[in-house]
Parts: sequence; C-alpha cells; structure tokens
Amino acid sequence: MNPLRVLHVLGAMNRGGVETWLMHVLRHIDREKFHLDFLVHTDQPAAYDAELLALGSRILCLAQTFQDFEVIVVDDASREDSAVVVSSYADPRLTLVRHERNRGECPARNTGVAHSRGEWIVTTDSDDALLPGCLSAMRKHIEGAPVSARRLGFMYSMGNGSTAPHPAPQYALLDYVGWLRFINTRDDTNILWCTSRSTFDSVRFPDSTVTPLEWGFAFAKRFETLLVPEILASIYVDADNRLTASRAPRDEERTLTRANDYVASATRMLQEHGSALRDYAPRYHETILRELTVSYFTIGRRREGLRHAAAYLNQCGLTTAGLASIGLAAVSPKAFLDLRDRRDFRRAMNPS
Repeated sequence: MNPLRVLHVLGAMNRGGVETWLMHVLRHIDREKFHLDFLVHTDQPAAYDAELLALGSRILCLAQTFQDFEVIVVDDASREDSAVVVSSYADPRLTLVRHERNRGECPARNTGVAHSRGEWIVTTDSDDALLPGCLSAMRKHIEGAPVSARRLGFMYSMGNGSTAPHPAPQYALLDYVGWLRFINTRDDTNILWCTSRSTFDSVRFPDSTVTPLEWGFAFAKRFETLLVPEILASIYVDADNRLTASRAPRDEERTLTRANDYVASATRMLQEHGSALRDYAPRYHETILRELTVSYFTIGRRREGLRHAAAYLNQCGLTTAGLASIGLAAVSPKAFLDLRDRRDFRRAMNPS
C-alpha cells in the first residue's frame, strides 16, 4: 500500500513556528503510512532543506532567481492529464509538445531539444524535481567551467537519504577513458545533465525505446564531461509513473519492442566501444553483452542467443549473474522477465 502523500505550501523551510512544528512531525511520522513534501516560493537555501532531503521529502520550488530559461514539456502519449495541467499555465516560457504515440525516453528528449532555443539543455523526467537555486548554481558552474566541458553532471537526492551518483564524484573534467573508468566504479550513475545544445548536432539520443546509455558513450567519445559534486535535484523514487516502480501487468508488445531495440543499440555499442569497455569499464561490457544475449532469447531468436551466450562465456567467464540470467532466459524467457520485473520493482522502491 502506497503512503498517503501530503504537500505543504510555505515561503521557505527556515526555523519558525509552523516550520519547526512540521519538522517535528516529519522526524517522528510513520513514513510507511505518510509522505510529506514541501512546495516553497524561493530558490534560496533554507535552514531545514538538508534534513528534509535526508528524511526522504522533496522540496518543490515555484521560483528561480535565474529567469532566462524556457521549459519544453514533451507529453509522450501519457495516460495522465499532463497536457491539461501544462496548458493551464499561462507562461510564454512554457512550450507543450505532444507525441501521438508513446515513443520512449530518448525520442522524447530529441523532441525537446528540437523545440528548444537555449544554449544549454537540462534533461529531466517526470519523477525529477529541481531544487531551489538549481538554475543559478548551474549558470555559475557553466561560467567557471573549462571551455572543453560540453556537459556538466550534477547530483541527485534519491528521496530516501541516498544520493546519486554513488559513490559521489569529485570535481573532475573527464575525457572518454576517464568517463568509462568513472562509471565502472559507481553503483548508481543517475546524473542530472546540463548539456551544450550544439553537441546534439553530432550526438543525438537513439530514436528508440532504449535508455540513454548509448548516447552517454557516444558523447564521452567526442566531448569532455565536467562532474560537479553538488546536489541540485531530487528523484521521486516511488512515483507511480516510474517504469520500474509499476506493478501493472507487463505489456508483452512493448517488451518485445524494447528487446528488439536493445539488440540494435547493444550491437552498435559493442561495435563502437567494445574494446574500450573491456579495458576501462568491464562491468558495463559484461552487462551489455549479457543483456544482449537475453534479449535475443526474449524475441525468440534462439540461434543468435546461443551464439552470444558462447561469446559471453568466452569473454566474461562463468559469472553468477551471467549463468543465472542467460540460463533462465534460454529455458524460459517469460520466467526470466517475471523475475526481472520483481527485481526492478524492489530496486525502485528501495534504492541504495
């Protein structure tokens, strides 16, 4: 059973009568039954902000001191009333673009970029919330960044006291090899990206249902990345519309589409980055090859699945994850998908 969600609207969460009382409630409330979030009217840091985030609450901001921005909302054929809600805001900086059919995260981002005019693009999802002062902080870091840094990566609060990426990065300018080494040592690589618009002329997101992983590798090979160890957004980890947090029955047609798209994406990633991944990010190389193999079994291409299973054993050896995933997918793709759905749901509800 999901907790009852309560949104409190205040000027700021500084020390005061109502604010201090709300903090007392938050510290002692049964968070399995109630979840408190806070909508504030300032983007300036407040006294209780850090503790609020540590206790799993979100701080939603109605104001940003940096005003030179636009918001492109891409409604990817959602089943909610997203378009109605967005259309109710009479703000010329807000643009709504609608997809006639659900196309996935990456095509939605390409659509947003195509309709934007700004020099820098901040990509967010429906379960993200920018923290007070976010845009001002980004502008400060952009102005102080090396010219070669064409994307800046900031940190998330994950809503349960944890942060991402995990472990937290140091302030560092990374080239291709540096980026591969970085992600190979992280358990959670959720990063809030602020990317130069000009880079999308040569590196776009894949036009399919896959995640942005392929874009991340392609970007790192062509441009440098600046990591900034500052939390500027939160992820609403128990949002009902998160793919991994949904308990709805699996859409078999969409599952097959995603598996086919992953086969194409993984094949490109291994062709373009396979050697570098083996040398500098072996964890990712193993995962991509394993997921490629089980995807072949998922779409019923057993011959290719068996061939890639042999390649996996030759390149990665007898790993527990590989034997369990590939073995089960080879015997029963449905049982494998059911097990993975349950695993993904548990991870979404209890990120670490």
